[in-house]
Amino acid sequence: MTSLLEKLTKQLDPLSDTSALDAQVLLAHITQKERVWILAHPELTLSFAQEKALTKSLAQLKKNIPLPYIIGHWEFFGLDFIISPDVLIPRPETEELVERVIKRLRASKKKSILDVGTGSGCIPISIARNAPDLNLVGVDLSSAAINIACQNAEKHANRRDAKSAKNALSSPRKTWRIGSSIIQFQQSDLLSNLQPATRRAEPVEAFDLITANLPYIPTATLKTLDVYTREPTLALDGGADGLDLVRQLLADAPRYLAPKGLILLEIDSSHGQAALGVARNAFPKAENKLLQDLSGRDRFIRIQL
Repeated sequence: MTSLLEKLTKQLDPLSDTSALDAQVLLAHITQKERVWILAHPELTLSFAQEKALTKSLAQLKKNIPLPYIIGHWEFFGLDFIISPDVLIPRPETEELVERVIKRLRASKKKSILDVGTGSGCIPISIARNAPDLNLVGVDLSSAAINIACQNAEKHANRRDAKSAKNALSSPRKTWRIGSSIIQFQQSDLLSNLQPATRRAEPVEAFDLITANLPYIPTATLKTLDVYTREPTLALDGGADGLDLVRQLLADAPRYLAPKGLILLEIDSSHGQAALGVARNAFPKAENKLLQDLSGRDRFIRIQL
């Protein structure tokens, strides 16, 4: 007898390259069970309300709406994040950026981190959950994205800090405690709303580490891709050559970096040498390095002062 999971997987075959996984995720969401439970119960049947929810979800998938937006959440770095069409869907490649940051933190005393173009907040929140005693700030041009990031911060914050988190919603920069780290989110067009560091004894705001996964698809290319109608253009459009925002960030970043600071950028694999050239122009005296992802593709730029 064919199970519900098998039937759903076949239904999703024309709609997804990961139909088996998507079927598991969708059924887990509808039944409010874990994926492992779905796999362990092939005899699963749905209630009338659950059948109705599944029918609705399938109709949305057929309209080319991504599954994470339909179910309203997605897994990233082992954590569950609230997702909406206002933010980019987290990618596995970005998990490698987080892993690199955590590994770096274990070998250094860097404690102040800025994530630019934070979207759902998945990068700084994942870092906070896996490294102690940090001060993290996430910024994004989109106020809607910052709202999602704040929801995720509240979701993953220490329970005893829930009251203070809600009280912080009225301030320009919202604050939560996650583990032993402090995380804040603020709307900002790249670094424009931050107070730059000074060369005085006590800088206004200087960061040991800046991370960013900025929009990097060239405008003309973006309009030819399926993702153009599926995810927010603001989170995808990188300008004429895909590096406009990287240039802007790196031009302004020296004012916000602490001495011996580090920048780690995720880039499109086709931009490797061009992005490295931008880094060298902005930081001619720094150690600039192009790094590959697990697939061997150019994926990250590391700038070490």
